[in-house]
Amino acid sequence: MANAEQNLLIYEQPLNERVRTLLRLELLYDEAQKAIQGDTVWHSRRAVDSLIAILGVLERGDLRTDLVQELERLITTLQRLENSPGVAQERLQETLGNARSLINELRAVRGQPGCELKADELLNSIIKRSGIAGGTCGFDLPTYQNWLSQAAAKRQAQLQAWLASFDPLRRSGQLLLSVLRDSAIPQQQWAERGNYQRTLERDVPYQLIRIGLPEGAHCFPEISGSKLFFTVRFLSQDDTRERPVQINDDVEFQLCCCVI
Repeated sequence: MANAEQNLLIYEQPLNERVRTLLRLELLYDEAQKAIQGDTVWHSRRAVDSLIAILGVLERGDLRTDLVQELERLITTLQRLENSPGVAQERLQETLGNARSLINELRAVRGQPGCELKADELLNSIIKRSGIAGGTCGFDLPTYQNWLSQAAAKRQAQLQAWLASFDPLRRSGQLLLSVLRDSAIPQQQWAERGNYQRTLERDVPYQLIRIGLPEGAHCFPEISGSKLFFTVRFLSQDDTRERPVQINDDVEFQLCCCVI
């Protein structure tokens, strides 16, 4: 993820399963939307693959309930900041209003997220073949080949309608990740000989670690950790045929430990 304002490349490491799921879905939503904007058969195929991947992620748990709980927790946290000096009250109230509205939308959704797409005969047939390499060839799925032969505008409209069925989930995740990413004040840190370790406060449930490096930096971070401790190793890989190796130089980087 690029940060255009500060010319940094941001690397993120989730510290719990909910944030991990939201980050994966964010990537898939973006992939699907970008693919839908294209007008070739290959764009449509990519969009369908992304939609199926979203369904796969949603099958692993009750995301709707998780989002409602996270939004309720966000509201509780933000309400403590009402009338506090130095807090942008207009933005605070806007965020609170959006969170309350999204909770109502999520509770109004009937059935499990994605159930409409699973009931779609075409998508269901593609899902059944998607686990096979090359399993969506024309001879396997002539109905898919026929759909792909339709005008680009018609395919795009159908794809957009399918993606829109996830809209309350997408916007809820977008709000939570936006507030989470903005929750920490960036700090400049140094990794001696390419290694950095930090113990986190036990009474603060950190959810996301963000590492910022200048675009074009000769290294990248490998982040691992838990809610109590994390490490960052800065690696370089001059040749993709070789394994990345830890660098021996000191590295200055931007660190954000995020929590709502």
